[in-house]
Amino acid sequence: MMIKHLRPFKRILLACLVWMLIAGMQSSFAQVSESKDQYRQISLEEYNNKVAGGWMGQAIAVLWGQWTEGIWQGEMIPFELNDWYKTKATSESSPEVINWAKSPPVAITYEPEPWGKLKDYIKDFNNWETWTPNEMCDQDDLYLEFMFLYSIRSKGLDVSATEIAEDWLKYLDKKRTWGANKNAYSNFEKGIWPPLSGHPDHSHYGDAIDFQIESDLFGLINPGMPRISNFWCDRVGHIMNYGDGVYAGMAMAAMYGEAFFESDPRKLAEFSLRAIPAECGYAKMVRDVLDLHQKYPDWEDAWRALQPKWAWKDGKLVPGLDVKLNGAYVYMGLLYGGGDFLKSMNISMRCGTDSDCNPSSVAGILGTVLGLDRIPEKWAVLRDLPIDNMSISEIYPASINWDDILEATVEVGKWNILQHGGYIENGILFIPYQSPASPPLEQTSWIAK
Repeated sequence: MMIKHLRPFKRILLACLVWMLIAGMQSSFAQVSESKDQYRQISLEEYNNKVAGGWMGQAIAVLWGQWTEGIWQGEMIPFELNDWYKTKATSESSPEVINWAKSPPVAITYEPEPWGKLKDYIKDFNNWETWTPNEMCDQDDLYLEFMFLYSIRSKGLDVSATEIAEDWLKYLDKKRTWGANKNAYSNFEKGIWPPLSGHPDHSHYGDAIDFQIESDLFGLINPGMPRISNFWCDRVGHIMNYGDGVYAGMAMAAMYGEAFFESDPRKLAEFSLRAIPAECGYAKMVRDVLDLHQKYPDWEDAWRALQPKWAWKDGKLVPGLDVKLNGAYVYMGLLYGGGDFLKSMNISMRCGTDSDCNPSSVAGILGTVLGLDRIPEKWAVLRDLPIDNMSISEIYPASINWDDILEATVEVGKWNILQHGGYIENGILFIPYQSPASPPLEQTSWIAK
């Protein structure tokens, strides 16, 4: 019955009741938005510590594992690395071996020659030796994130994907791009801008690993804010990827963001599922790895059970850049490593394929959980070493100081938190509680059945 059809007294009474209900709802909303119970809290000191741990984790693992990259395709690496190890070379070694031992390329070809003999050499652990790093090498796991950080700081939080792409053309050495990133760069040169630059109409790399290894920054600047990290990943991930390639970045960023408050690796893995569409191929892979973790106590048994479904397609190995397969190896390291920094890196590395990038994601997430001050000193020594910069020399010095990267990340993180309803009080960051929300589904052609 409409109010206008009631008798005057009843209309007044009902209007009062409606007004009281609305006022109560408004009061309740005000209490929710202002109550500190609805905010997650972290001290600025600990935020700095965990940001540093996240950056150091990914840097440590990618440097530690770089000499294994791409050598073991469809194979398990038969040895662990329990120190800083690299391949060695003697005066009798071939030029390929000597060059590889000095500096392995960021991305290698998977053709049989000239890598056949080199692969045989590397696979023999007698040809490895311990070493002491004196700098952080120039790795695309890091310098693409440095590019994103530069674009955000110079143009603000509303920086567009096209503006980021324009910065690539101005400042990023094209020769230092590979896979989906290289394809995106070529698209920019043709006037094909994001999000079309990563779309299947203009790229065969939608499901490549690129954004999975470059999304770490968007977790570090979004502690406890998975919806905002998804917003960033949607904007930036479509520069070079599509579908599962973008969802992989969303999943990684969600785990990084939650790692500021949660330490259980399985809970982090389960949390990441809530940030991506349940029907997507990447989510199916994550659920498979979670199930295998419950079924097999030994990670090697789980690896063997995983391979037929995710490592092979139509009787052939899937491409080495496939994000679902490499993502599976990230989750394997997280789940079976049980929070142990070195054990987790070793499991993810020993799964093979992109065996430096995958442990880098694992160690970055665990480094965020631990904070820099709890990463073992053997590995954390990298904090005091310069970062070699070959790829973005126009906007960063030849040797980048870690302090500059860490301070810039915390600065952008604070901007981001404050813009999205957080505040700082007495040295404490108050971050509005957010539950994850998945984006609409988009897919390329291949999903394992």
